[in-house]
Amino acid sequence: MEVHARSVRDTRRKRAGGAAARRQARLNAPIAFPSATRRNIPTYDVLHIDGLEAVDDHALKILETTGIEFRDDASAAIWRDAGAEVEGHRIRISRELIRKLIATIPGEFAYHARNPQRTVQVGGSNMIFGPAYGTPNLIDLDGVRRQATAADMAMLMRLHHVNPALQYNGGYTLEPMDVSVPHRHLHMLEQSFLNTDKPIMGSPQSHFQARDSIEMARIVFGADQLDEEVVMSAIFNCNSPLVWDKSQLDAVRVYAGEGQALLMSPFVLYGASTPVHALAATTQIIAEVLAGIAFTQIIRPGCRAVMGVAPMGVYMKSGAPVFGSPEVSLFMYIFGQMARYYGVPWRTNGAKSGSKQDDLYAGYDSILKVYPAILGGCNLLTHCGGTIEGSLCISMGKLAADAQQILSFQTFLNGVSFEDMETALDGLAKVGPGGHFFDEDYTREHLPFLDEVQDNERYESWLAGGSRTVSERGNEWCRKMLKRYEDDPPALDKSIREALRAYVVRRETEIPESLT
Repeated sequence: MEVHARSVRDTRRKRAGGAAARRQARLNAPIAFPSATRRNIPTYDVLHIDGLEAVDDHALKILETTGIEFRDDASAAIWRDAGAEVEGHRIRISRELIRKLIATIPGEFAYHARNPQRTVQVGGSNMIFGPAYGTPNLIDLDGVRRQATAADMAMLMRLHHVNPALQYNGGYTLEPMDVSVPHRHLHMLEQSFLNTDKPIMGSPQSHFQARDSIEMARIVFGADQLDEEVVMSAIFNCNSPLVWDKSQLDAVRVYAGEGQALLMSPFVLYGASTPVHALAATTQIIAEVLAGIAFTQIIRPGCRAVMGVAPMGVYMKSGAPVFGSPEVSLFMYIFGQMARYYGVPWRTNGAKSGSKQDDLYAGYDSILKVYPAILGGCNLLTHCGGTIEGSLCISMGKLAADAQQILSFQTFLNGVSFEDMETALDGLAKVGPGGHFFDEDYTREHLPFLDEVQDNERYESWLAGGSRTVSERGNEWCRKMLKRYEDDPPALDKSIREALRAYVVRRETEIPESLT
């Protein structure tokens, strides 16, 4: 009996040692640069075809009767020339015109990186994941909450480069509060190109910021590639209900004219900027998106447009944004169905939370945003990296935990396969009743997903290791990944670096710091 007990203890120690060894091997494995994840599971559909047709009919009726405002004289004139009914900035668009325009939008396109090996596909059965966007605050690697700086922004870009969960780098991974607002986009673009060779995002906030984004991309990619291929995307927010404003439209015309990817995304506060009804809210959003993506096709037929939505609920006691809302989850599913109905790729945002720290509700909120995106067939998911405080802060600890969750979702998206099933079952015949599979070659060659931040060891082991919180373990993961970056940073030709720096210096002298 004592021999048996000792044998069990020895086996447990071996298993613990094996898990630790595998964890260490995984951390020191070559940096993973995944392509777009291919969906091998079905989507979850809330509505039948008659429901989709009803939402489509109501959305088009909104555009025909109520109309939508494009608050810009030039854009209103473009709609008038295209055949819409224009009264000031109020645009009424026939369903025939909408259908004709959106028919030219590609259902899938290549999103090019400056390193061709990092290029990904958007649309179809592909799903790509990107980081958080535009937060002004940071909980840093020492656990201190503070305003974000340009150095923090660059640090996050380096981390996103080596983060195996992310296929592209966001634009304003953080708002650099130590740089004047009119100049921030210049630093964002320069640091994006210097610190990663994954696909990047540009600035959509004004005509001159959009133009600078394009010109800096031209320095890196060359005029010929920029004219033919998508090398940059940008997010454009409709102000729900039913307003596309001038600053966004000025930038839309630039990006569409240059053939770059436009993520047309209403900024939605469910119950505040939409009716408190999941189908009515979705119908309103679809109308706003259809008008936006149709407009891109007037500028340049065939340019890449993505149906997007930035959905949040509202805490009715204060008006603060709420994440993890069940109603929002429902209309994300329906939005995805409508995107497939129109044959257009779609985008939404993911792991966001109103929590103020890396607590249980930060995880709940994030999962209730990510699951509808995963099961709803989303093609491009933003905000997969550390967002808390309703998009006002990034927590480095949560960023690491989010990376592990996104990696697990990517494994989930791969689905199941009968490939190698007979080989695996041969292992069962070898092991027989009462055995284990830890020592089998097939097990070592096909290890299940291993979370690098979650502590899955025994309670005593956790205590012996310092009782570290998820934030502390996440910060450690981030430090290790940044060290990996230092060992193998992406290369960029010296002449391109110098040309980017010269462009930034010149434009900083030309753009007044007081410009709004």
